[in-house]
Amino acid sequence: MCGITGIFSAPDTASAAEIKRMTDALRHRGPDDEGYLAVDVNRGTIHPLGGPDSQVQAVSVTDFHQSAGLLLGHRRLSIIDLSPLGHQPMSNQDGSTWIVFNGEIYNFGMIREELRQKGFEFRTKTDTEVIVAAYDFWGEGLLDRLDGMWAFVIYDHKRKILFGSRDRFGVKPLYYYHRNGRFAFASEVKSLMCLPFLNRELDREVLCGYLATGSDRVGERSFLKHVHEIPHGHAFIFDLRSRRLNLRRYYTLPFVDAWERFDPDRCQKHIFSVRERIFSSIQSHIVSDVPVGTCLSGGIDSSSIVCVINTILKKRQVAQIGERQKAFTACYQEEGLDESHWAACVSKSTDLLWHKVFPTSKDFIHDLEVLVYCQDYPFASTSIYAQYCVTRLTAKTGVKVLLDGQGGDELFTGYASYYATFLAEMARSLAWGDFAREWRNLENAPIGMGGLIKDFAKLHVNLIPKRIVKSCVGAMRPEIRYISRDLWNAYPPQNIQSGLSGIHSLNSLLDSFMNRVSLQTLLRSEDRNSMRF
Repeated sequence: MCGITGIFSAPDTASAAEIKRMTDALRHRGPDDEGYLAVDVNRGTIHPLGGPDSQVQAVSVTDFHQSAGLLLGHRRLSIIDLSPLGHQPMSNQDGSTWIVFNGEIYNFGMIREELRQKGFEFRTKTDTEVIVAAYDFWGEGLLDRLDGMWAFVIYDHKRKILFGSRDRFGVKPLYYYHRNGRFAFASEVKSLMCLPFLNRELDREVLCGYLATGSDRVGERSFLKHVHEIPHGHAFIFDLRSRRLNLRRYYTLPFVDAWERFDPDRCQKHIFSVRERIFSSIQSHIVSDVPVGTCLSGGIDSSSIVCVINTILKKRQVAQIGERQKAFTACYQEEGLDESHWAACVSKSTDLLWHKVFPTSKDFIHDLEVLVYCQDYPFASTSIYAQYCVTRLTAKTGVKVLLDGQGGDELFTGYASYYATFLAEMARSLAWGDFAREWRNLENAPIGMGGLIKDFAKLHVNLIPKRIVKSCVGAMRPEIRYISRDLWNAYPPQNIQSGLSGIHSLNSLLDSFMNRVSLQTLLRSEDRNSMRF
């Protein structure tokens, strides 16, 4: 939704030219406005700065040559309150707290009203100003009150700290560099790579893990040895005086880990509860001052969103959606790949303005270099290109906000790999009647016996010696022979035992997919594709 950057350098001064280059690298994330803040931490002076795209009057960042240990940058994509009042970096009333913010807070209206009753006054209609006021009142406790997607960094002039946070599931990205007295952060890795002092040395373990297993995740590490990712559900404090970084987890997703037999009455209560939450969530997501559309793959997740919005439109007009909902689908000429017939069923039943795009292999090759630059990270599937094409088409139609069903498979068991865990949990719980019923109906499931056996083996891979597992992976994946022997031998074998390894229940597997495995990668690729346009 925006791009944020920052540099702290001590005892050396941060360079205005460097923050300009970093922020320019994120112009695609926020073409509507740009802004900067320069802070001399020792003297306590603060200088708001601007650039060619700034919507407010300010000294140009290129003309700033004074001492500054801290510099913040922002590129804005205007969604809430399109006026120049939404310019960032934004401060509180007395200028003691400044923020750069990427994302959207869905319950900002409720929080603003609560703060108004406590005596706060607001000069804008933005969610950004609400975050600043909430920090002034609740401090770090504001994180427990936010409902939304975000990555923000706050400069607290009184405490001489940077306080930053990333949303609970990592929809919005935030990367950082912390070394040799310097601290820098940005929404994308390519922005940090503009820093002349950044060592571009590869993290060999992350690289080998990707080449060996396709996984690009080793904790908060990235492919660059000295660039890290703020994990989702985490916050940090960087003390400008001690130059120490303190990272902490503020949110952990709770889940029930005990086996429960199927109960029809309880099931109906869950259905009603889920339906209510989905309606509530979607109604909060369509709050916008710009046009809103929807992705429509034909799957249950995106189809549910389209149908909920259709139901809302029957009851009331929603200006940002218009009289007819706009939906966007990637279609293919190859029958085995194309799922647009399911999207067509939804389109007919909801009277959509249905927009279609047809990605081809020729187009993919043509756009590959730009796609790789856009993504920052290696990717494992060309489905990312389909999403790229959908977001490009969406931008061409003038739609600026796009709802999507990403995460539905992780939340509602939409992957075939869940079956082995589900059956194993029933057997472990001695629920043989349930097991027999599910086994008889496996012919209706999207998984064959071979896939089921393979997933059962993965569940118990932690019982096999690590060196044997590594040897088996090397034998089963012929492409590993292209990895240098030194790199492969240095790769920790325990990192291969990921995914299903050690999972003991369906809910624990869902938690793994939500927080550690697939969703984090999917959200990253979605963020890059959508922000590209």
